[in-house]
Amino acid sequence: MALSTYILIPAHNRKTTTLRCLTILRELGVLGQYSVVLVDDGSTDGTADAVYQTFPEVQVLIGNGHLWWTGAIEMAMRYAYSEGAEYLIWFNDDCRVEIDIFSKLVSLCSAHSKSIVGCQGYNAKQTRQVVFGGKRKTWKGYRWLPIPEGTIHQCDLLSGNLVCIPRSVVDRIGYPDTAKTPHYGGDALYLIRAQNAGFQLFIDARYSVYDTAVRTSQLYPEHWLLAEGSALKLLELVITPQSGLSWRIWFSINWEAYNCWGLIMFLKKYLSVFLVTMLRFLPFSLRKNLHINISTSST
Repeated sequence: MALSTYILIPAHNRKTTTLRCLTILRELGVLGQYSVVLVDDGSTDGTADAVYQTFPEVQVLIGNGHLWWTGAIEMAMRYAYSEGAEYLIWFNDDCRVEIDIFSKLVSLCSAHSKSIVGCQGYNAKQTRQVVFGGKRKTWKGYRWLPIPEGTIHQCDLLSGNLVCIPRSVVDRIGYPDTAKTPHYGGDALYLIRAQNAGFQLFIDARYSVYDTAVRTSQLYPEHWLLAEGSALKLLELVITPQSGLSWRIWFSINWEAYNCWGLIMFLKKYLSVFLVTMLRFLPFSLRKNLHINISTSST
């Protein structure tokens, strides 16, 4: 089982995080048990050379610096598939695992035909805060599905941080869509397509996984009203393909998941983006008070 399982790790310009991740995998015996593929997407901090020297058992693929998450995962998946992988595991290098969770995921996948299994992850600094995992599908969109520790639940969507995918998924739907979702949403769109093709998604919360690099991305600001930069920043992100606000990402995801209703959700989302953009012309103090009032009224 182990020899046909490939752990796929995208990496770009965070050598310390990447090396720490591989060190933990070595200590857990993972590097000697599984095929580990790391895609270094044009790092300029010496990531690839450091991995070559310190972890010769890891297969390193080199990107051109423009792969982003989806392109790096696609490159790794294509390589693993061509090598005969039966199970492909997406694994972000900022995830910290404390046991050999990979064999557990593969066992669960193999025990349930046409299943894809992901994990629930916690903030490494606030260990009760869930930062990735499973979601349920509602008429308002996908919402977090808190899973009690020690349990397994079916869900409608998974975060791509740590996901085990059987080879049959690639046979059925191919690879992630790098054109529509070059970075954000690449995991979501692929897994929605897999579910539409008849695969079931599960979240396995029996083992703790921690995200060591929880942060707000400039490509997807957490608090739109208070985001730094020009008042038109959000509109710039709407037309940035790698952004979490890219119109193409949300159009594709909403259509795949909801069809016609997804178009209404899409329009609602971008009406709110344009509204917030107009509000961003207000002085920061007024925007801050407005943000506080909105947050208070929603709790």
